Amino acid sequence: MSNRRGKNVKPTLKPSPLHPYLKPIPEGVLLNLWIQPGTRKTDWSGFHGRQLKLSVQAPPVEGAANQSCIAFLAQWFGVKRSEVMLLKGGKSRSKVFLVKGLALGKCLSLIPGQIQDLQR
Repeated sequence: MSNRRGKNVKPTLKPSPLHPYLKPIPEGVLLNLWIQPGTRKTDWSGFHGRQLKLSVQAPPVEGAANQSCIAFLAQWFGVKRSEVMLLKGGKSRSKVFLVKGLALGKCLSLIPGQIQDLQR
């Protein structure tokens, strides 16, 4: 892609209006999650606004909930724990995770059935 001056311009990647909680980037996929710590079990639990909600059994103490999120996401998407990174929200319920090496298509194939069940 180029502009009028002939310089290369990279297209900006925006979240899909159908999946505002996902954003593909060259390194993988960004997940915009709302975390609810201290629940009975760790699992997807619906939506919180435009964020996918993840209930986490671990309490929000000394990073335990963050580590539990990383372990859950790694297992869910079939990647190593080292390929899941917390980018934003270390001490907040609103968090952004990067799942390295995950293509948007694979991510969508692993989430949709679950999301459809959550929307009912």
